[in-house]
Amino acid sequence: MSSYTVKIDDAEFKFTKDQLDSEPGNELATFFLQGIDRASNSQSTGKVLRLEKDPLLFKLIQAHLRGYDVLPIPDTLVPNYMSKEGALENLQRDARSLGLRRLEDKVLNYQLNLARGTQVKIPVARKKYKLATFRKSWVVVDITEEGYRTLLDRFSKRNFQVVAPSSLQCPGYTIVVCWRDFEGAYVPELALTKESHCALLESND
Repeated sequence: MSSYTVKIDDAEFKFTKDQLDSEPGNELATFFLQGIDRASNSQSTGKVLRLEKDPLLFKLIQAHLRGYDVLPIPDTLVPNYMSKEGALENLQRDARSLGLRRLEDKVLNYQLNLARGTQVKIPVARKKYKLATFRKSWVVVDITEEGYRTLLDRFSKRNFQVVAPSSLQCPGYTIVVCWRDFEGAYVPELALTKESHCALLESND
């Protein structure tokens, strides 16, 4: 089977006719296959194409013509004098100059999605919650948002006595509600009894 060689500096890149034909109209196919019977695999050529390209980026072009996805660009194929963003830009330019429109479109779409992702990924601060109980002193523990919502729901449906949270301090948190008289209910998972003073706290962030 014929192979076709591209030389960049001291590196050689081999292509088959099917690989060159995998993206119609590209400049590599035009150089090597113009005037050759494309239906025949028996043709051979001594042509060597020399290009002034970066050999690492050209490895991506070779992989693309072999049918592989090349994005995102692996760190090992980013030239040491380029940033990753610069490598993407230069790969897109090389694809355009060689008439590899599908590869060019893939790079452009990848850059667009990357830009959208950068804009969308805005850190969202999540609230934190605590439950404080008082017998001889305040004991404050972390609770989940689900636990916090459950306790608020119970509080809204029962007849609690709201009290002032005397001496309760928790920097960075706001006391949402403080109560006593859990209407005789005992909640084993929270160890709350009728005699407990309780408070729900929400983080300020």
